[in-house]
Amino acid sequence: MRRTNDRRLIGALQFGTATVEGVVLSTIVLQVALELDLPAPLIGMILALGAVTSLVFAVPLGDLADRLGLGRAAALFAALAALAVAGYAVTDSAAGFAAAAIAFGVAQSTSAAARQALAVDGAVPADRLAIRATMNLLLNAGIGLGTVLGAVLAASGLGPTTRIAYGIGAVIMVLTAVSALTLRRPARAARRGGWAETMIALRDRRFAAATGFAAAIQLTMPVLSVILPIWVLEQTAAPIWLPGVALGLNTILVIIGQRPYAARVRTTRATVRTALIAAGGLGVAGVLLAGSGAVPSPSLVVVLILAGIVALTVGEVCGGIATWRVALDHVPDWAEGRYQAAFSMSTSAARIVGPAAALPLVIMLGPVGWLILTAVMAAACFGIAALAQAPALRDAAAPISEAATPRGGART
Repeated sequence: MRRTNDRRLIGALQFGTATVEGVVLSTIVLQVALELDLPAPLIGMILALGAVTSLVFAVPLGDLADRLGLGRAAALFAALAALAVAGYAVTDSAAGFAAAAIAFGVAQSTSAAARQALAVDGAVPADRLAIRATMNLLLNAGIGLGTVLGAVLAASGLGPTTRIAYGIGAVIMVLTAVSALTLRRPARAARRGGWAETMIALRDRRFAAATGFAAAIQLTMPVLSVILPIWVLEQTAAPIWLPGVALGLNTILVIIGQRPYAARVRTTRATVRTALIAAGGLGVAGVLLAGSGAVPSPSLVVVLILAGIVALTVGEVCGGIATWRVALDHVPDWAEGRYQAAFSMSTSAARIVGPAAALPLVIMLGPVGWLILTAVMAAACFGIAALAQAPALRDAAAPISEAATPRGGART
């Protein structure tokens, strides 16, 4: 019963912090552009720096989470996020915005990893995938709600009202930190420290490969948030509201489909089939999105893009489920924080590569750019399918310390 209550609390924390994240992500660029009069290139550079910093610190902070304890680590990272959001509320300079953006990026990625690790702690391997899907559902639902609230703030003119909203978000983060301290602390025997254990996730070749493939698959995020809006604005005859509708459609489909489908993926064969479905969905999405740039009719462009987003979402959902199972189903219990934090590097990498490389590719090459981008994403899904069929590689690649850790027994 205690474990069930803990998972419910973790889920509530996931939803609450995701809602704050949605508000911030949907308003901060406009807020600093209007209030601080910062140029768009500088804003983009600062946000990219935040993503790079979270990428660099993912592994050491994951190691800290396992050594400190997942609950205490989640509280620490939530407190850092509270400071960052409070910084957004009071900043009046580019330097203040940069400090808050870097702290927010690092805190959110590491606290999310800690909550994911807490959620699956003590769960049998067969249940972990469904738990991860539930956490991702709550993440998407929270960000969706936050985005709607952000749109309301934008319609009201941003300014002081948005600063108040950031202040409320900081309070929510503080409450999250306090709540995380109440979670059950699993008994774990102390482990010998050292560089080898700090780097255990990246030394696991199967996991490292799956994380790299996950970064490519997660380019669906910048496609929706960055590439599609600019494509619609500059390359199509579609109405300007279409990217917002496309993002909403994606969010609804993820919320509806991810958890039920994840519950069905329990075998290697199902994992391979899911990865192949993802590859097919991404390929179809590329064709539809590429075709939208050559159609003069606005209504037909809308149909093509929305159909492309449905196919893209199939790729996102199925690719994510297959990747979680390949990358995270065989994580040693005592290293959940390290693995989850290392896996979060895939999200940071996608956020960097999307605007820096994928966006110029699509804008410069047009339809061919879409085909190349989605082909790369589909190839990553084929890579996940290949990893899923290679248990011998997993066993050979697993670090000695993992192989020596008995599943379901004492954690040494």
